Amino acid sequence: MNTAAPNDAKEIVRQATDIVDLVGSYLQLRRQGRGYTALCPWHDDSKPSLQINPERQSFKCWVCDIGGDVFSFIMKMDGLEFREALEQLADRAGIDLSAFRSSTPRAEPGSAADKKTLLAAMAWAEQRYQHCLHEHPAAAVARRYLEQRQITADSVKQFRIGFAPMEWDWLLKQGPSAGFSSAVLERVNLAAPRKSGAGHYDQFRGRLLFPIRDVRSRPVAIGGRVLPELVAAENNPDYKPAKYVNSAETPIYSKSRELYALELARDAAQQRDQIIVVEGYTDVIGLHQAGVTNVVAACGTAMGEGHLKLIRRYTDRVVLVLDGDEAGRKRASELLELFVASPVELKILTLPGGLDPCDFVLSHGSDEFVSLVESAPDAMEHKLRSVSERMPATLENTHDDATAVEEVLGTLAKTRVAPGEAGSAMLLREQGLIGRLARRFRLPEEGLRRRLADLRRTGRDRATNAQPGADFPDQEPAAPRGARSLNAWEREACELLLVDSDVAAQLTTTLDEADFTSTAGRTLFLLAREEAERGDASFDRLMLATNNERLKNLLVELDEAGRGRAASDAAQRVNDLLLSRRRRQEDARRGEQITALEQGDLADTAADEAVIALFADRKRSETGR
Repeated sequence: MNTAAPNDAKEIVRQATDIVDLVGSYLQLRRQGRGYTALCPWHDDSKPSLQINPERQSFKCWVCDIGGDVFSFIMKMDGLEFREALEQLADRAGIDLSAFRSSTPRAEPGSAADKKTLLAAMAWAEQRYQHCLHEHPAAAVARRYLEQRQITADSVKQFRIGFAPMEWDWLLKQGPSAGFSSAVLERVNLAAPRKSGAGHYDQFRGRLLFPIRDVRSRPVAIGGRVLPELVAAENNPDYKPAKYVNSAETPIYSKSRELYALELARDAAQQRDQIIVVEGYTDVIGLHQAGVTNVVAACGTAMGEGHLKLIRRYTDRVVLVLDGDEAGRKRASELLELFVASPVELKILTLPGGLDPCDFVLSHGSDEFVSLVESAPDAMEHKLRSVSERMPATLENTHDDATAVEEVLGTLAKTRVAPGEAGSAMLLREQGLIGRLARRFRLPEEGLRRRLADLRRTGRDRATNAQPGADFPDQEPAAPRGARSLNAWEREACELLLVDSDVAAQLTTTLDEADFTSTAGRTLFLLAREEAERGDASFDRLMLATNNERLKNLLVELDEAGRGRAASDAAQRVNDLLLSRRRRQEDARRGEQITALEQGDLADTAADEAVIALFADRKRSETGR
């Protein structure tokens, strides 16, 4: 039985991945001394400010204050969680991570339980459907449809569009020769068991197919659109197939954690700091084809918290493009409930004339579409407009007015105005909306603000009663802030912790977490103490021991600064640090004694002793003895 620890897998993958090769596969590197530099991809960089250190296997951009190791880099570049980054780097290095999962039996290669086999089956199916679109005689109807929708050959290739003929087992018959059983194809929803009798049938038949890929560009699912010409050819009034059929949930696909074309849109989304979410596959393709490339779509399901978390890897600014009909307004209201509780700037755009995005750019051009996106109202403004449009022109129906006001305030109450610049902007928008409500319904602003405060207070009380004492254990702990949050003493202590393992061992047994007043310093100290107790608190070990990107960035910054100082000075620096700590403790003790004397909290004898001790301390400080 394999008992390898997860950290062993991290260490093996880290050692097998050279950061220069990794960063160089994304960016153009320039040699600079013993290291490399590159234009930073996370800000508008005119001269290389991203530094790559081969010796430390780390990177750092001092402008963005972003740094870390190979895991941090790929997490930031590709918008991955740590587990995904580990898997991607392991695949890159040819390392089988299943050997480190002792608690889970290893899946048999080629079986329906083997994730690599399932991914390979999806990639194979995608290729077969693409070939079918181009070569199969029955695909002529699909090629005509694409031509009518003005989807170009380049877009067909870029989005890997395919076609499934109207045959019950077209894909199934090809599976065995490619090494994929019907059980494997069923597991990824490419085939389904027959309802009567044994055997399977193809899940997708007579449809134009849009492969859905994850952020690593691996096909994981399919969306299939029915073709009107094929439906008409059936000549059967009872044949009424759904317009779209989408893959069901599988071991490699979760609808709530994937967005169509995100692998193609993520770079543009980061560069423009905005992502556009539309409703259909062809809308995404049409917009990308027109040069608007920061566009994605939900995969046949409603937007949810999983999608929001995925989007926030790349940007906090979202524009939803929805239909202007009643169904579109309802979706807008539902989505608003989701977004108001999160720190995301949401805009909602309804295109004029009832056009979908694909048809709009074909008839009006991409520039006009982008202009509408930029001028789209934020979500709360959209809510106010939609509510106002439903209200009668006169103000005679006070019940309708009250209902409308309560609806808008109820939604607004779910926002949480955080401190800081972003919070100030949100507060200004909130005040503007209250002003508009007051003018539209001829109500006093102060009364609306009081009602909003009441609704927020009620919401907090309900949350407290529903979860008494909840500490949200499933959430990650708050990431520590950077080195700028450390005071001078803490910074010196943290730099010394990284000098070598012996110094770290001395400091972690002498100092205490109470010596650190900042979250950043305390977090780093506790990590170093834990690793020192295990026998190794070196920089490399600390980097390996945490998955927190901001903590890794802090480690790189402190180690970089510390390496500019002579290692021979470490002993004297440690003595000075501990002397400073002792003086600080003595000052605190004297302060407590003075306070106790002033308040008369000491007995006569104890007070006399305290006064004598204070005079002795002053004499020592004045004479230096």
